[in-house]
Amino acid sequence: MNERIEKIEEIRDIKIKKEMIDGQIYLMATPCGEHRDVQANIANLFNEYFKKNKKRCRARIDHELYINEKNTLEPDVKILCRENRSDDIPVIVIEVLSTSTYDRDFGVKMAKYAELGIKEYWIVDWKNCVVNVFLLNENKIYDKHKSYVYYSSENAREYMKLEEEEKKNVLKEFFPLSFPDLTVKLEDVFDIFE
Repeated sequence: MNERIEKIEEIRDIKIKKEMIDGQIYLMATPCGEHRDVQANIANLFNEYFKKNKKRCRARIDHELYINEKNTLEPDVKILCRENRSDDIPVIVIEVLSTSTYDRDFGVKMAKYAELGIKEYWIVDWKNCVVNVFLLNENKIYDKHKSYVYYSSENAREYMKLEEEEKKNVLKEFFPLSFPDLTVKLEDVFDIFE
């Protein structure tokens, strides 16, 4: 086989990350290393918990979420469970912020996930070490539940600016409402390989 044909076949095998929202196709840039680290860290936290507790659940990275013929999203992490349901509607969807997807993650994608009835939606800002957790209300709209900020040596100055009372309220871990016995340690989420 000649070299040109081999190259063409290689290109065909490349998976292009894309989403379709209301019939419009969005090509997405390849995430940076920090984004991928946070994505993998979150998926690993959930999958280790599921395996240890023998739950029929799985965290999937960049796995397509088909809504209808005009809407197919690709969340950074989605949590699927087969314990009480057989459909492919995630229990939790997690988006790791990128500059190019910020508006969609907080806008139209949030609305689409709410329409599907996904109970928990996280938006993770790896640059500022923040996990924003949103919970679906009875009107199928997300309310901000809580923001969790990780204070590492890199952003220690920000921690020092907090009032003493605020410092007492800083959490180093939290428990997802959908899995209240899972401890999510912020230092594990934001363990970025440098």
